[in-house]
Amino acid sequence: MFALTFDDGPGPDTEALLEVLRAEGVRATFFLLGRNLLEAPWCGDPARAKAIAARAAREGHVLGNHSYSHFRPDRWRELADDIRRGEAAVRSVLPQSPGPIPFRLPYGIRRVAGPFELGNIGEQLDPRLAVIASLGIGHLHWTGDFDDWTLGPADGAALARKMIAHVEGCGAAGLDAVLDLHDSGTGSSSGYARPATVEGVKLLLQQARARGWKSFTVPRS
Repeated sequence: MFALTFDDGPGPDTEALLEVLRAEGVRATFFLLGRNLLEAPWCGDPARAKAIAARAAREGHVLGNHSYSHFRPDRWRELADDIRRGEAAVRSVLPQSPGPIPFRLPYGIRRVAGPFELGNIGEQLDPRLAVIASLGIGHLHWTGDFDDWTLGPADGAALARKMIAHVEGCGAAGLDAVLDLHDSGTGSSSGYARPATVEGVKLLLQQARARGWKSFTVPRS
């Protein structure tokens, strides 16, 4: 069993990913970045970005919140408002009353230097965990992150091999795999386009079909 999750979208390759997923009958979870949805710096067309997200929801994919601005962990004091803003962005493209919106922390859980100044949440534990606890939500982590934002257009096959090996390793350990990928960027020097991710997912899903692997979404549905 494996789950495909995508962070930072929508972006220039999200539509291509949706085509790959539809062809294989697989549903995924898209943790949307509010800025890329409502401001759409990757294309300059917020209406297009919202239409892509609405299409994903219409085709049965789960839409999650990845915050609005993708602040680094040291900006945890600003996180609560940014999470609320990101959730509002996601809800703007969903039907009314869709229920809880799943959430993933930007950068995942990190260890930090020094104590958390507002209380004891464990030695060197990410202070953002206290922030999301205060909001009554949790963080949906992954079993494997593949640094796909660093890849060139020709690296899709290598990415697929890494993902396949990870699913096999999780299975051997009695775990289901949750794959963390990226269908856009945050405005960094890595850019927004993710063609290797599209190709890697296509090759992974071909192998999954041949091997009889099953997929699920997070949260499970």
